[in-house]
Amino acid sequence: MVMKNLSCTLIIVLLGLVAFAQQDQNQADLEALYQAVQKMPSYKKLLKGKSNYQQLYQEVKEKLKDADERTAFMQLSRLLYFINDNHLGFYRTPDSALKTAYVTLPVNIDSLRKQLAQKDKNELEGIYYMGDYDFGLYTTDQQHYKLILLKNGILMGEIIKTPYGGYDGVQYGGRHVPYQLIKNVRLINGQLIGMPFVKSREKRFSTLAKSAESFEYKDLNEDVGYLRLSSFSADNANVKKSEAFFKTINGRLASKYLIVDLRNNMGGAYKTSQKFIDLLKKYKGKIFILQNAQTVSNAEQVIIALKGQKNIVTLGEQTKGMITFGSNYGKTILLPSGRFTFYPTDMIGVDRDLAYESKGVDPDVPLNPYQGDWIEQALEYIKKTP
Repeated sequence: MVMKNLSCTLIIVLLGLVAFAQQDQNQADLEALYQAVQKMPSYKKLLKGKSNYQQLYQEVKEKLKDADERTAFMQLSRLLYFINDNHLGFYRTPDSALKTAYVTLPVNIDSLRKQLAQKDKNELEGIYYMGDYDFGLYTTDQQHYKLILLKNGILMGEIIKTPYGGYDGVQYGGRHVPYQLIKNVRLINGQLIGMPFVKSREKRFSTLAKSAESFEYKDLNEDVGYLRLSSFSADNANVKKSEAFFKTINGRLASKYLIVDLRNNMGGAYKTSQKFIDLLKKYKGKIFILQNAQTVSNAEQVIIALKGQKNIVTLGEQTKGMITFGSNYGKTILLPSGRFTFYPTDMIGVDRDLAYESKGVDPDVPLNPYQGDWIEQALEYIKKTP
C-alpha cells in the first residue's frame, strides 16, 4: 500500500514538473516573440505606444499558462494578427520526426454541407476544393472561421478576422510543419488566397503558365506587343538576366498597344524593377497591365507607380495586398523552446503602399477567370479601344 501511494505521488510530481516546464517554455517563447515584434519598423509605425497591444500581450500571457503546443502556437499568433504587415511569417519549426495530431470536430457533416452549398460564391463561407477532396469553411460569429475536411470533420485550418478588416489564417496538416500562420487570407474570384483551396473545379485562366524564363517580349500582331515580367527578384542571377533582357527591348518598343503581364510575379526589389518602371513611363502607346491575385509585393508597387498614367489600363483581378514592409535580409528567429520560427520584416514601408496592404490593387477592368485565356481577353478589350 505504501509503495502504491509513493508511485501515485511520484506520478503527480512528474506531471507537475511537465506542466511547469510547458508553462516555462511558453512564457519564454512569448517574451522572445514580443521583443522581436517590437523591433520591427511595421510595429513602430502602426502599433508603438498603443495600449490595446499591451493588453493583448497580457491576455496571451495568461492564456499560455498550461497551454499545449498547438494552443501555444495559436495564442502566440495573436501577436501577429494585430499587425497589418503581410510579409511576416510564423510556423512550427520543421522537424522530420513530427507526427501531425489531427483534431476532429464534432459537427453534423451532412447538415453543414447542405448549409454551405447555399452560400453565395462571393461569401467567405462555403464549400472549397483541393484535388479530389472537398472542405467546408464555416463560422458562427463572422470573426473566427473553421475549415474542415468534409469527409471526416478533421480540422484543416482556422481563419481569424483582424482588427484592420482583413483575415489571417492558420493551416494544419503540413508534412513536418503541422501548423503555420498565413497572413492575409482573402477570397478573390473563388480562390482562397494564401491557402490551396478554390470554390470551383472549373479551369482557371487567371494564372500565368510557368515558363523557364522570367522575361519575354513578342509581337502578338502588327499593333500589339506583349511584355512578360515574371520576377523582380534581387538575387544576382535574376538581376543579370533582367539587365540583359532590358537591353534587348530598351528603345525598341514601338507598337501602338503593349500588354504588360505581371501575373504570378511574386515581387522582389526596385533594384530589378525600376528600369522597367522608367521604360514604361516613357512609352508613347497605350499600356494594358495584366494582374492577378498572385501579383505580389514589388510587382504591386510597380502597378501603383504606373497606375495613375492616362495611357495605362490595368486588367484582371485584385492583387495579393502584400506590399508595404518586406524583408531586406530574410533572417528568421528560432524561439527559445525550438518549437516555433518567426520571420520578421525589416523594411520601413511608405504610406502610399500601406493604403493597399491587406486590400490589394483593384484592376480598372475585371477579367473573368473562367471565360478564356486572359491574353485573348486583353486583345478583345484592345479591339474596343479607340
